[in-house]
Amino acid sequence: MHREREEIRSWIAKLPEVLQKGIAGNTKVISAAVLVNAVPMGKARPRFTRKGRCYTPKTTQQAEQQVQQAGRQWHRGEPLTGSLGVEIVAVSAVPASWSQKKRAEALAGVIRPAVKPDFDNVAKLYCDALNGIVWQDDKQIVDGRCIKCYGQKSGVLIWCWAL
Repeated sequence: MHREREEIRSWIAKLPEVLQKGIAGNTKVISAAVLVNAVPMGKARPRFTRKGRCYTPKTTQQAEQQVQQAGRQWHRGEPLTGSLGVEIVAVSAVPASWSQKKRAEALAGVIRPAVKPDFDNVAKLYCDALNGIVWQDDKQIVDGRCIKCYGQKSGVLIWCWAL
């Protein structure tokens, strides 16, 4: 657990300073945390076949599997019970085509990724994927926040605490 906390602190230290200050206090009460080293994705809408059959798009299924795998690596205990608070920090890499000035502003937290995926779809994918792994069901989440920002490397950090 100590190594995992250090890895989380190290990951947070690479975020823009503005965000570090806002989330640092919250990490002291962590009940569980999951770090997904992948580009943040949002949950896509269900699709329908011509015959009217509903299915989940393959990209969403693959993303959920990746999150579940990370969830099993990071949370080895029983799924949490009771009311939970959750914070999701989705970090997107700064586009390589941006100028040095714009890149510096993005890494400082001045420019934020007001682009797809939508923050609610990001939260939906990660909360649904961790059902039965970190928590019994995402209906237990009664307080939550999803933050999108730019960073050197893409990734998503999810942590929760008991309320």
